[in-house]
Amino acid sequence: MTRIEHLTESGLLARITPGLAQGSDVELGPGDDAAVVRLASPRLVITTDTLTEGHDFLLRATRPEWIGRKAAVQNLADVAAMGARPQAVVVSVSAPRETSSELLEGISRGLAERCAREGASVVGGDLGAADALSITVTAVGALPEGQAPIRRDGARPGQVLALGSPLIGRSAAGLALVLAGRGEELVGRISADGTPRATRPDMTPEGLVAWHDAPDPEIAQGWTACPGRARAMLDVSDGLARDGGRIARASGVLLDLDRAVLAADAAALAPAADLLAERTDPWQWVLGGGEEHALLATFEEGEVPPGFRRIGRVRALAPGEESGVVLDGTVLADLGFDHFG
Repeated sequence: MTRIEHLTESGLLARITPGLAQGSDVELGPGDDAAVVRLASPRLVITTDTLTEGHDFLLRATRPEWIGRKAAVQNLADVAAMGARPQAVVVSVSAPRETSSELLEGISRGLAERCAREGASVVGGDLGAADALSITVTAVGALPEGQAPIRRDGARPGQVLALGSPLIGRSAAGLALVLAGRGEELVGRISADGTPRATRPDMTPEGLVAWHDAPDPEIAQGWTACPGRARAMLDVSDGLARDGGRIARASGVLLDLDRAVLAADAAALAPAADLLAERTDPWQWVLGGGEEHALLATFEEGEVPPGFRRIGRVRALAPGEESGVVLDGTVLADLGFDHFG
């Protein structure tokens, strides 16, 4: 193992950057003061997010490549949720001096691999020393001329609420297993390329932990299937109830969830709940579990694209009602993750 304190910044970059393949739209990639990218449109879509050790991941319960994939997904999903195609990302890594170069190389590999799947290039970034490992990614996408961004405020009564994932709650279930002390053991049972795919949900304890460590939703739906169809959209980063509430409040409506549909998700997660010393109601994972990054959108009847499943409807507010998410006629509390809650 080579600790980064035994390498110069240039030496570490020389280990990391060769694996960052560049797309044909990149005129100048890593190695200069800034990158130069030829955008598909002058309309930029920009987002940024940070993963911090101890808050967003535990090194003993994940893998370097998975940290990179997770950092990529949470940013690419934000671009996709606007209906835009991501083109380039820059990444800033801060790490303690005793960090191994192999760890940072693995993070870089995972980040580049996940970005490449969506046609985005990692074009540069920054390295620095810090007391804790953190990875900040900024993603840039392009919105075609004449195409309106898909915002949160377009939900209207009568529309269908749909989710671009066959299951929700996997990440929260995986996190519960990690916090119960099972993460290191379960990660050790997974093959190196064993991240489950969205199209084939892996409901084993190992698969749930892997999904938490490296969620893998089909975010390309955001710029392929949703433009012209989705009326309101975001990605589920903080939980179905909390993020759904953001659409509801922005649009001045109620999102009425279908219990019969979501009951299948809760039932699928029940075996994982049984593994915990203090059993958790899997409905908490379904309604409040974050870090899924699947797309949640509203559509007019008959316009729900393949890859999305109906999980509810949009309702008008009755006199005295406030916007929110409803299950069985009861407005759900603002469940889900809050950085400062």
